[in-house]
Amino acid sequence: MVARKVNLLGAAEYRDEGENMLRTAGDAVVIRRGALRSVLMSCPDGCGETLVVNLDPRAGKAWKLDMRAGKTTLYPSVWRDGGCGSHFIVWRDQIVWCDRFEEGNVEPSYDIAALQRRVLVALQKGELRSAEGIAAEIDEIPWEVARAGHALTRLGLAVSGSGKQRDWFALA
Repeated sequence: MVARKVNLLGAAEYRDEGENMLRTAGDAVVIRRGALRSVLMSCPDGCGETLVVNLDPRAGKAWKLDMRAGKTTLYPSVWRDGGCGSHFIVWRDQIVWCDRFEEGNVEPSYDIAALQRRVLVALQKGELRSAEGIAAEIDEIPWEVARAGHALTRLGLAVSGSGKQRDWFALA
């Protein structure tokens, strides 16, 4: 069965200890050994495999973990190159499916109007800026900053990049 939410079960020091905690699709455990190392997750598409999402930039490409208000967010999306090929976003405990399983996707709620105002202030610097960079500057979740940036673009207050810079924004 496809999971729609992440169920963060806690933290472990080692992978085998964390894997023993996983039971159903969407279950997750943070591996913390001195520093954040990874998130183990029972693949939310129900294939039964355990995903290892690296959080440690010293070990290669690393995702960012945000635990704002006790809800799990990972950035960027998780996209399996092999196996089931699932591609999804973990955003405030919600699993938002990309390209598959789109029916039933639910994005979490947040105050987009207030966030748009903060993003506009951040865009005063003039140059095209990434949603991830803006989010780090204003201490917000990149997914939400990207949504706010695209909403500002639709309102004609900002412009967005294209291609690999799709989630980059500047004042209009």
